[in-house]
Amino acid sequence: MPEIEDIIETTEKAPILLPWQWLALAILCLITIGIILAYRKHKKKSAPEINNLTDSLSKLKEIEQSSIDNNQLTIELSLLTRVYLQSKFKNQSLFQTHQEFISDHQDLKLLPEPAKIKLSTYLSSLADHKYSSPHHLPTEKDKLIHLTEALLRGMDSTSPKDIDKL
Repeated sequence: MPEIEDIIETTEKAPILLPWQWLALAILCLITIGIILAYRKHKKKSAPEINNLTDSLSKLKEIEQSSIDNNQLTIELSLLTRVYLQSKFKNQSLFQTHQEFISDHQDLKLLPEPAKIKLSTYLSSLADHKYSSPHHLPTEKDKLIHLTEALLRGMDSTSPKDIDKL
């Protein structure tokens, strides 16, 4: 029988991770960074880009020419109006219901009183129209689109113009 020798202690410390573990960790970090960058790039592209009245009106023309039902129409018009207000006045209307937006007086400070009233009436009529009985009348669609256009033009006239941009 072979003789058993004592275990000899060494002064060398064991590595924290083996080389293949370091490689796997580096690959995992690169994949995580790639996913974060792809998400941020996708997030920037998915946000609606409406910077001024011209962009809003061209989007409104696209909506007018499309054949969508009344429910989808009210959603599109509401989103268009809210995105415009967010880009113009830096408020949070995009993330609020119309009742929250109307009751949130902090975001509406930049608007004169008649504009606030017209905006709250407009959002309420959109909500009423959205939840009314389903019918697809061309006159209703035209009425909502023209109401939206008038509101956007009115909101644009209330914002101060930058003289350098003219």
